[in-house]
Amino acid sequence: MKSPLVVLILIVLADLMGFSLVVPLLPPFAKQYGFSPWQIGLLMAAYPLCQLVAAPFLGRLSDRYGRRPVLVLSQAGTALSFLVLGLSRDFTVMLLARGLDGASGGNFLVAQAYIADVTRPEDRAKGYGMLGAAFGVGFVLGPILGAGMLALVPEDVSWRLRMPFLVAAAFSTLAWVLVLVKLPESLPPGGPEQAANVLTWRGVLDTISSRDIGLLVLTGSLLALGFSALEGTFSLYLQDRVGWGPEKQVLGYAFVGVTIAIVQGGLIRSLVPRFGETHLLIYGITSVATGLTLLAIVPKGTIVFLLFAVFVTCQGQAIASPSLQGLLSRLTPATEQGAVFGAFASAQTLCRMLNYLVANVLLGMNASTPYWEASALVGLALLVASFWYLGGGRERAQPVVP
Repeated sequence: MKSPLVVLILIVLADLMGFSLVVPLLPPFAKQYGFSPWQIGLLMAAYPLCQLVAAPFLGRLSDRYGRRPVLVLSQAGTALSFLVLGLSRDFTVMLLARGLDGASGGNFLVAQAYIADVTRPEDRAKGYGMLGAAFGVGFVLGPILGAGMLALVPEDVSWRLRMPFLVAAAFSTLAWVLVLVKLPESLPPGGPEQAANVLTWRGVLDTISSRDIGLLVLTGSLLALGFSALEGTFSLYLQDRVGWGPEKQVLGYAFVGVTIAIVQGGLIRSLVPRFGETHLLIYGITSVATGLTLLAIVPKGTIVFLLFAVFVTCQGQAIASPSLQGLLSRLTPATEQGAVFGAFASAQTLCRMLNYLVANVLLGMNASTPYWEASALVGLALLVASFWYLGGGRERAQPVVP
């Protein structure tokens, strides 16, 4: 694997460790200072809302001015936001910090465009698999590190809940230093000037107006919409089905992260050359729909059945996601990679925001209901992907000459 790609994976890993370390602790941290439930909700919502608006433009800026400058600015914004969160007790300041983190949160989408720049088209799904593996490992290590730090500090220490935010700021600063010192620009000389230069919503929509790109973005959005039901309700689902409290729920999330990391970090590299991204996409989406259906019918107290259903769901997601990203990058001209992945990131963010809310409302009816809904949504994703495939999408998914 080329050195820039290794550096990029390390940057994403450091960034995700900081993010996953902080997010579970934000509500209790805010509650400690007497914030009301609606204020805590605003703090949680500020990041995705600002990311939703900013992501397409960050991606387009990276097409025009290069990946490295955007990564430098976005990492600096993330580090600053964590530092402010760790030092401030004022709600308005903390809300602005969360908004800054969301508005500068283009790290992952620019990393996706960077991989498209430095890998051959046939190797991109492998690169996206490594990116997903870094995401999974960071998702596991962050909460474990946070729990470990809190366990070492007595509960009556006033700065106990501040410490993880400052550590997260240190991780983001480390990632920022890696970008500055070790990460070269991925776009060739003269590349940025050739990119589309219209930073408007019309310009963003134009990037996903082609049939192939539009259908793949829709497929990925529906897949994210369905899988977010698992992300948003898994803790309460584990409590309902097997009676696990917060301590064991961490193990459940670790199982999810490890499954995704193993599949995307290792297996996807051998699966892509053998089966191709298109077939893997169809298989992965089918597996996610099947796994979510199994989760809906898991009887109470059956841990083995539950873990099997989670495994089926997560390995399907781990296969479908890099395959979809690889196909999307191959169908996108080099000068539009950032714009397309930015629009894609915003669409997925919107889907997650919507279904976090809907799935938790459905959970109040019955623990199985969110998973029936999620299975139906992923079934729609399978229909869209099949429509793209049968319409000749596989044949058109060839390297694009800019």
